Amino acid sequence: MASSDSPVLIITGASSGIGAATARAVAQEGWRVVLGARSRDKLDDLARELGEDTAQAVRCDVTEWDQQQALVAAALDRFGRLDAFFANAGFGAARGFTEESVEHWRSMVDTNVYGCALSIRAVLGHFRSEGRGHMVLTGSVAGRKAMPGSLYSATKWAVHAMG
Repeated sequence: MASSDSPVLIITGASSGIGAATARAVAQEGWRVVLGARSRDKLDDLARELGEDTAQAVRCDVTEWDQQQALVAAALDRFGRLDAFFANAGFGAARGFTEESVEHWRSMVDTNVYGCALSIRAVLGHFRSEGRGHMVLTGSVAGRKAMPGSLYSATKWAVHAMG
């Protein structure tokens, strides 16, 4: 059970998959979480599941600078502290260079690379002023071992380079 002095973690891409699983796991360990993602309904469901004293849902498109800043501000306003940020938002492209739409590519690069960079920038000032804080970035094996014909692999190489 989280208390008023429990650490606080922001998670982007929190509405499903690794993000939602991480939120559940850290909440069980006593952390408070601020859940960020584009899907507000899923975020609200997860926040209710975790409990209002433990979780806050904030709609956030990680490719939008103002929404990233608002996510950090929401954590500080609600819980009065911020200890860690998990930049988890991202997705892949299964159809390779010749089959995937260029619109999907742009969205993937914007989310996986630019969104991750904006997450770092949004929280770094706070961490520096506090003299502490942890940043976790979701990478992939694809970011360490090239997958020929995969733009997703290139985005995860970029995330690896930022970390």
